[in-house]
Amino acid sequence: MTYDPTAAYRTAQVTTSSPAHQVVLLYEGAIRFCAQSIQRLAARDLEGAHTASIRAQAIVAALRETLDMDRGGDIAVQLDALYDFMLRRLVAGNVGKQPGPVLEVIDLLRGLLEAWRAIETNEVPQARPAVPGPPPRPVMAVPVTATGIGSLVGAIRA
Repeated sequence: MTYDPTAAYRTAQVTTSSPAHQVVLLYEGAIRFCAQSIQRLAARDLEGAHTASIRAQAIVAALRETLDMDRGGDIAVQLDALYDFMLRRLVAGNVGKQPGPVLEVIDLLRGLLEAWRAIETNEVPQARPAVPGPPPRPVMAVPVTATGIGSLVGAIRA
């Protein structure tokens, strides 16, 4: 067995990072393996595509297994359903040897990755405390309804 310095680095990176950063690393890995699966399909390397797909599926399954359904509330329920959908799409892409379902999963993972990166860097917008003052002035004096929009468009054209 040979020493792999990159594996040692990755292990140290995971074991010393915050929980949020660990989730970020998992999303990045899942995206990387999904992309590899698509690349391997394009190269007609079916075994390589299968291996990459299985690795992406394992990461998504691990993310799903770590959900705390008792304390996570609605967010955990929604993530569970999303992870279930992703797993089914990854399996469909792998079985059908089609990149479309895998591309769907990549899009979903990228959206979640962006959210987790914001959480990790504490850039999530915080609710501002209420500041007493005058109420904001309405932008339009006309209530916006279906007929109100038609009236506004007519007024703009006139």
